[in-house]
Amino acid sequence: MSRNFDDLPSFDKLPSFGGLPGCAWEVWGKGDELGTVNLLTDEVVARAAKEEIQTGKRVTMNWPVNFPSKPMFNRRPPEHKVVSRTNPPRRASNDDELHINTQSGTQWDGLRHFGIFSEKCFYQGVPASEIPQGVSNISDPTNVDKQAIKLGIHNWAQHGICGRGVLVDLVKFYTEDGTKPLPYDPWKTHPIPVSDIKAAADKQGVVFRPADILLLRVGFMQVAITLRNI
Repeated sequence: MSRNFDDLPSFDKLPSFGGLPGCAWEVWGKGDELGTVNLLTDEVVARAAKEEIQTGKRVTMNWPVNFPSKPMFNRRPPEHKVVSRTNPPRRASNDDELHINTQSGTQWDGLRHFGIFSEKCFYQGVPASEIPQGVSNISDPTNVDKQAIKLGIHNWAQHGICGRGVLVDLVKFYTEDGTKPLPYDPWKTHPIPVSDIKAAADKQGVVFRPADILLLRVGFMQVAITLRNI
């Protein structure tokens, strides 16, 4: 398992799988369930906290749970139910019951969300047939079937995702501060070359370093709000 940045292979040296380049399954060893989250070591997080936190201001990066109001690809919209626990009447107490599809609001795509279609498998070559479907009944949280939670996003939660975030504003870069139209439709497939990301970062004065959490502003939300009425 490699956590020494000097030992990490370049993208071009990663093997291909199913005709797709850049397969990093073996970088952190067989059975790994974290992927590049492995790069967020204690040292990386400590350095980010020491060097990047300057003002203490907080900025939420989340969409509301009910946004978009009409989930794409026929997914069920979120439901929020407030249940009064006021019994007897003199008490003031409520419970909140939520139903959400994990593609609602802001979300991370876990390692078993989208796999390699042609090979019918996910990260580490785990066959899609090995990922249980339907409702998982967890009667004892201390004794959970490991097969049922293989490649689960809980692995990221337990490890923690914390580090140096780097925002590259591609909308500002392409439109030259709004003086030109965006050269693509954010709602349609449009590859963004690494060279453009590097050029935009250079213009912002951003210097990348290993384990950065890269955030790309591509204009999706702006179109969603102004044109799609979601």
